[in-house]
Amino acid sequence: MTNEFTGYDPTIENRDEIRATSTELGFRVGDYEAPEEIDFRKLIRHDDQSRMNSCGAFGNTSCGEGLWALSHGEMSDERQFSQLFTYIETQRKDGNGLFGVDRGSTVSGGLWVSTNIGYLPYKHLPYRTPYPSNAKTLITDEMRTLASPFKIRSHTWLESYDAIKNYFASGVGLGFVGTLWNQSFYSQNKVLDSVNLRSGGGHAYCFAGYSKRKDTNGRNYIWLLNSHAYDSWTEIAPSVIDQLCRHQYTSIVGVSDLSTPGPRAVSWMQSRPLG
Repeated sequence: MTNEFTGYDPTIENRDEIRATSTELGFRVGDYEAPEEIDFRKLIRHDDQSRMNSCGAFGNTSCGEGLWALSHGEMSDERQFSQLFTYIETQRKDGNGLFGVDRGSTVSGGLWVSTNIGYLPYKHLPYRTPYPSNAKTLITDEMRTLASPFKIRSHTWLESYDAIKNYFASGVGLGFVGTLWNQSFYSQNKVLDSVNLRSGGGHAYCFAGYSKRKDTNGRNYIWLLNSHAYDSWTEIAPSVIDQLCRHQYTSIVGVSDLSTPGPRAVSWMQSRPLG
């Protein structure tokens, strides 16, 4: 694996830990009425990680902001979450020489932070670059207290397109994702029908619902939210999801505010636009 991106190193990911603490779903798509689409583009902001290796924190907090939208039916300025807080706290959990230096973080560490500490509202620690020289002492107990009301309550290891579609269509949550990444993932028309997984670095991001676009088998494309300034929302073909699910370095994890995940109705037509 070439070191093309350094914000997420899939070779140190603790996938066994994620699987061991995963909550299995007791339902499938046919057990409820699936929406025609689930479109978070008016409910989650696209933010830019800039020149810091914080992609995992951006993918994680985007999931948190999407969960707020799921449970409240709207975007809220008060429920935008601090990527810097999540990045540093995840590094603290990760260890492995990551804490205190700008070397990225893991999905497993991020899940632990979001489950046990929570998401800090953005206004208490706005994002800034470069990586803070005082990172090891920047996070306070007061910040952790402020984050504690905003925790995920379960996560689910998602290992197939059908599992991902079921998780989204049921209104249970969003996807926190870490995979191999290279230039083939960028699409000028924001529709990605193929990728090359033979080489590359690593990257973490958010899967957020699915679009009306379908493949020849009637499967919906999945929405990917990236944290690069020049790359925001992209529709991902089911065949690309299939490729990712087969790859040894892929971690696709559903995150939810529900302790016991089950289908919930969400009125997507009432979603209000940003701004």
